[in-house]
Amino acid sequence: MEGSITMKLFYIWLSTIMFASATQYQNHYPFESDTILTAWLIKTYVDKDATFKSFPKSVTVKKEVALNTPNAYFRRNATYTAYEMAKRKYHISDTCSNSLVKVIKVLEMMPWKKHEFTSIMHFEEGLVPLFPDKVGDANLTKVFNYINHYCKEKQ
Repeated sequence: MEGSITMKLFYIWLSTIMFASATQYQNHYPFESDTILTAWLIKTYVDKDATFKSFPKSVTVKKEVALNTPNAYFRRNATYTAYEMAKRKYHISDTCSNSLVKVIKVLEMMPWKKHEFTSIMHFEEGLVPLFPDKVGDANLTKVFNYINHYCKEKQ
């Protein structure tokens, strides 16, 4: 009897894992570099099955899944970018993710200084054209591949 209860619980647990939907992270359109890098960080290090969707700024997105919106945990503030907030929460530290801190800090918090960093300007010139160009489900594969390629060059 005890074995059959254990097996039933095991099958319930297994079916929950197999059929659980991926988290859909949400942001406001248009995408920003900080939002894209935060999404990449989550997809790469935290939630391989994550999906992303953007909404008009008039829509309030749920705090639990919000990226770089006024109510999001991962949002830019006076000290940190949304990307840095995600790195801190998930305790992510490696060559690639660490090298992107300077990039996003300059792009989001000191854009007037980006002309002093040719490599950051080139990164942004390749990144921004890959952003989704409309509201809705966002296929970020190309932009994530661009970031991955950048990271491989940094190794």
